[in-house]
Amino acid sequence: MDIKRQKLLLIFSAILLTLAFIPLSVKAENDIDFSVRASIPTNQIDHLKSYFDLKMTPGQHQDLKIEVFNNSKKEETIEANITFATTNDNGLIDYSESDRNKADKTLIYPLTELVKETHKEVVIPSGKSKVVSFSITMPKDEYNGVIVGAVHFKKKAEEAKTDSADKSIQIKNEYAYVVGIKLTENTKEVNPNLHLLEIKPKLVNYHTSIAATIQNSEASIVKDMSIDAKIYKEGSSKILYSSKKAEMSMAPNSNFDYAIDLNNNPIEPGTYRLKMKAIIGTQVWEWDELFTIGKEAKEMNNKAVEIKQNNYWIYIGGGVLLLIGVITLIIFKKRKKEKVQSENPE
Repeated sequence: MDIKRQKLLLIFSAILLTLAFIPLSVKAENDIDFSVRASIPTNQIDHLKSYFDLKMTPGQHQDLKIEVFNNSKKEETIEANITFATTNDNGLIDYSESDRNKADKTLIYPLTELVKETHKEVVIPSGKSKVVSFSITMPKDEYNGVIVGAVHFKKKAEEAKTDSADKSIQIKNEYAYVVGIKLTENTKEVNPNLHLLEIKPKLVNYHTSIAATIQNSEASIVKDMSIDAKIYKEGSSKILYSSKKAEMSMAPNSNFDYAIDLNNNPIEPGTYRLKMKAIIGTQVWEWDELFTIGKEAKEMNNKAVEIKQNNYWIYIGGGVLLLIGVITLIIFKKRKKEKVQSENPE
């Protein structure tokens, strides 16, 4: 082993020994040290349910009460927020904190607009409990279908503290409790109605896809929905990409992006065709739509990860170079032959 290699080996060993003695601890903070319990009122439809499933009347006022228990060894501040139900892009009903601007245009009465005060904070001593109350007022006009949302509970975030003596890495897991709310005024059956709003290229977790925006325009909860989608190039019967999913759900009056994965292939500009079928029980919807991808494809491809590069230009370039080489060789041989003939006349 030469001197240079010996020095490199000694430096590398020193680095490893140094890293081995650096103290590195990981602390995981578990925030699940509070709990909640809904106080079920007399107008509960199903008393076996632990969430609010209430029979209401037009214009009715009612206070919903939830008891919050502090199971920790210190005083805690708990935040409670009213949310309306949405549908996430996995095809699941989502009761997390919602933004009115993200509501579907068919959602006339989001739960957040039926509650006088949608955000509350409660300070609870260690080992104690307090009741959080929200006042709901139903619309004056009779409402068919259901209004769905929840009360979302979480610990109030603490201000970040810097402790130079603590060199550990802090991993904080935030937990939340959700108490569902379903409000019904009559027993009239309302069936879901699906619409295809838009087809567009989209990055899902920085992976290329085509997204079909599906809307449930009715005040009805969708259960056990299945979707079968296929993408073709315009005028072709060859399936480029496909996706099948089942056991999906949707909130009343909501929409979500159903993504067809492009298997890490780049998004290519052009005109395509989407054939899609959605089934909910005995209800079936079928769509056959053309859509166009334009210059936005380049920007999305630049942001995508693990994308398969299109190497056609390399093959074309290589072919051109090979052709030039062959032609050059032929010309060279021809000129050499002519030179030999000129130097050796018969």
